[in-house]
Amino acid sequence: MGILVLAGLVALSYWASRDQKVGQQQPIDGLDTRLDYALSDFEYQFFDLDGLLSASMTAPELATDENSGISQVSNPVFIVIDHGISWRIIAESATVSADKDNIVLSGDVWIHRPATDSSGPLNINTSELTIEVGVKIASSERPVRLMEDNDIMEAVGFRINMMENRLQLLNRVKLTYAVNQ
Repeated sequence: MGILVLAGLVALSYWASRDQKVGQQQPIDGLDTRLDYALSDFEYQFFDLDGLLSASMTAPELATDENSGISQVSNPVFIVIDHGISWRIIAESATVSADKDNIVLSGDVWIHRPATDSSGPLNINTSELTIEVGVKIASSERPVRLMEDNDIMEAVGFRINMMENRLQLLNRVKLTYAVNQ
């Protein structure tokens, strides 16, 4: 009896699958065939040499070019962690190098560093930012606006060493200092 039931299930399985023809599926509309892969709602995690999380990037969409290995990311949120400080960086888009060590964020780029023992929260706005993931350095040649407490600094070009919590403004620096009342 068991053998007849098993033979019936095999025959039913064969009959149900016989209409599916391999290789004749319709292509997905709008798919860029040059892509090696694409992800939705993803998270990249970067670890230091000790295996500890040092940075992460989340975004709703990533597409990687098959030939170059370069990834394009929409609306990324990038977190860089060092010495207990989490720098949060958001942008309209990002380009990730094939080796995943350099990320160029562009569009309306915002950087936020929470308050530390020696300074208030820092907010930075620019139109482009290059992050060197391994050494945790962020830099730009573009105009930048920094806001810390009530003080506003503007410059053209800057460099942030996130491991040392050091910021360097490069050219045409202007400071508006608000006296606390």
